Amino acid sequence: MGDADHLGEPGDRPGWLDGIPESSIREHAQRVEARDDDDTTGGSAIAGPNARNWDGPSRPSKTNPSAPDSGRDTPADGPALAHRRWWHRKNELVDEWLETAPDRAARPISVRENTTLRDEAGIRKADGSDRSETWSHVLREFLGWYNDYRNMHLRFRNPDGNLVRAPMPNSHQPQYGDTYYARLKALERQFLARADNPHVVMLTLTASMENANGGWRCPADHLRDVINSFTDHVRPALHRALGSNGADVDSWEYARVVEHHGNAYGHMHVPLFIDGEVTEEDLRPVIDTHLRHCDPAGASAHDYYAPEAEARPISVARVDTDLDPEDYDGTDDVIGNVGSYVAEYIGSYGEDLFERSVEELAFRAMCWATESNRVDFSNSAQELIDAELDDQDDLPEPGDDAEGIDRWATEEDIEELAADPDRSVSEALPEQDGWELDGIGIVDRDGETRHEVENTGVEYIQIDGSEHLDPPKKLPPDRPKPNSATATLADYSG
Repeated sequence: MGDADHLGEPGDRPGWLDGIPESSIREHAQRVEARDDDDTTGGSAIAGPNARNWDGPSRPSKTNPSAPDSGRDTPADGPALAHRRWWHRKNELVDEWLETAPDRAARPISVRENTTLRDEAGIRKADGSDRSETWSHVLREFLGWYNDYRNMHLRFRNPDGNLVRAPMPNSHQPQYGDTYYARLKALERQFLARADNPHVVMLTLTASMENANGGWRCPADHLRDVINSFTDHVRPALHRALGSNGADVDSWEYARVVEHHGNAYGHMHVPLFIDGEVTEEDLRPVIDTHLRHCDPAGASAHDYYAPEAEARPISVARVDTDLDPEDYDGTDDVIGNVGSYVAEYIGSYGEDLFERSVEELAFRAMCWATESNRVDFSNSAQELIDAELDDQDDLPEPGDDAEGIDRWATEEDIEELAADPDRSVSEALPEQDGWELDGIGIVDRDGETRHEVENTGVEYIQIDGSEHLDPPKKLPPDRPKPNSATATLADYSG
C-alpha cells in the first residue's frame, strides 16, 4: 500500500494534529503519486546550493527546499501548469507595483544602521558595504518564497510507522487569519470571564510617509519609528493613564496589530481589553506622548477632536455580553463580539495572497524582510490565551470553525528551529510518544519528494547605514486642538 493510503484516522493522531481538518490532509495526499515506502529519493536538504530555483536566474531563497536537477522537460499540464500560472501571476504583481508606484517601488526597504534583514532583502555593494534591496526586489523575493510553499507539506510518522501528512502553513496563507481570530476569541473568553465592567479601546498610531527631502520614506524605517514610539514611550504612558493615578480600572491587557495604509505604508492599532470605566479623555495623554516622541507623527493624523468618529485615533466601546455575538444595540460605543470588533483591524484573510491588493503585498513583503510580527499580545494577554488552550474541553473541535486553535508547526516555527544550532527541528513536535517528524514533502509532476530539514534556516544581514538618504520629516509635537465654530451676527438675529 502506498504512503498516500496511510492517512491515519483521527483517533490515531496526536491531539495537536486534530487541528488539521481531515479534508486538508486528504487533499494533500491525493496530490501525491504512489511511491515505494522506502523513499529512494534520498531526501535532500531544505536549504543549500542545490535549492530549487523556480524563477530563472534570480537567487534562490535560503529556505527553499532543494532537489537534484532531474534535467527533464516540464510538461504543459498538471502541477507544472499550476506552477507556471502562479509564477506568471507573481511577475504580474511585481510589474503592477513598478508601474503604479515607481517612486515607492524604487525605495530601499531601509537605510538605518544595523537594521536586520533577511539575506534575500540585502545586497553587498562593490565597496564591501551591506545595503537594503529596493521595495520591488523584496516584493519579488517574498512572492517567490510564498510560491515555494504551495506544494509543500509536513510529513509525520505515527507510532505504527504510517505516514501522516499535514499542511505546512505560514502566516501569510489565507487560513492563518483564522489563527489570529482564534487567539483573539480565546483572549475574549478569558477576559470576559474575569471582567466585571468590560471595555475595549482601540488606539491608532501612525506617522508621515514623507521624508525631509520631500520623497517617500523607506518603509521599514517608517514603521520602526511607529513601533519604537509604542515600545519606548506609548506603552509606559498607558500604564500611567490606566494606573492607580489614572482611570478607575481594575486590570487591562493589550494586543499590537500593524496594518497597511492604502499606499502600502504601515500603521499600528492597539486594542486594549480593560476591566473598568474608561473614557476617550483618559487616553488622550497617550496620543500626546506619541506626538512628542515620534518625530514624523503629526496632530492632523491623530486628531481626537475630529467630528467623524472613524477619523479619531481613540475608540472606546463598552462590552455587553447579553447582546447577540454578532449584533450591536444601535450605538457605536457598545459591542457584543470583541473578537470580531478587533479582527476588523487585522485586515483581510480567507482569500489567496495573490488575490489581494499589490499595496498589501508590498507591506507584507516589508514585514517578511524585517521579520516584523503583524500581531503581538502583551505577556499577560498571552497568558490568558495559553490558559484557554490548556482547557481544550471548553473549546469547539479545532477545524470546525474559526475558533479552533491551530496546533501544528508553522513554516516560521520550522525556520526558527532550523536557524538555531543549539536547538533541533524535532522540537516542533509536541510531547507525543512515538511520533516523529519525517521531513518536508513536495508534490510535483513526478509525485512526492521528501526533503530533510537541516540546521540551516534563514540567513540575515545587518545593513550599513546611509540615513542621509532618508531623513524623517519632523513635525511639530503639538496636541490636537478642539474645533471651534465660526459665528456671525446674522446667526443671532431674528
